[in-house]
Amino acid sequence: MIEIAAQVVVLDLDDTLYLERDFAESGFRALARRFGERIGGEAFVAACCERLAGGARGNIFDIALTRNGIDPAPGLIAELVAYYRSHAPEIALCADASRFLRRVGQFQTGLITDGPQEAQSAKIKALGLDRALGHVIMTGVWGKQYSKPHARAFELIESLTSSSRHNIVYIADNGAKDFIAPRQLGWQSVQILRPERIHDGLPGETAHEADHVITSLDELDIKIA
Repeated sequence: MIEIAAQVVVLDLDDTLYLERDFAESGFRALARRFGERIGGEAFVAACCERLAGGARGNIFDIALTRNGIDPAPGLIAELVAYYRSHAPEIALCADASRFLRRVGQFQTGLITDGPQEAQSAKIKALGLDRALGHVIMTGVWGKQYSKPHARAFELIESLTSSSRHNIVYIADNGAKDFIAPRQLGWQSVQILRPERIHDGLPGETAHEADHVITSLDELDIKIA
């Protein structure tokens, strides 16, 4: 068990509080229902899931359509991406995340998440995080240039909570970008590496590492500083 003293608990979203894979698969199924045999139906879902498991990211739809003998025309891809991002996702918090959120109810809390605003907003609503967390920040509102590792969202949390920097802890999964700004600002940091995560989560260099690494939020005990 890792013990931390803090006043503010700030969380990442994807692969931290729920499994990003679940959102992707929910989106694939939603596309099959909406576009049907125009994209290959269930064969499209199967191809997308296979490519996701194999590590594909940005070109999954193109590959899945081509595999099913369908031309991945730019107009069709644009339709699929728009509907994927706007669909009401069938996702749920990881069990340990639900327990953790109950345990930190007495803290000031926040969320910092990257990604398209529409998709992230749909995830937050589906998971009930708009009600469970105090300060919800989607960097997509400002534009991609403010995605992590940009410090803007972290500095906003500091302003909103009026807490000493060393009394803020950030919990996230991606060692390549998530911990650069909080480390520079003097926050505490915890990396969660769920076995079912999509990304490997490895930091690019020592300066990107979190203070602690866990595989479940049940391993973390946060006390009021």
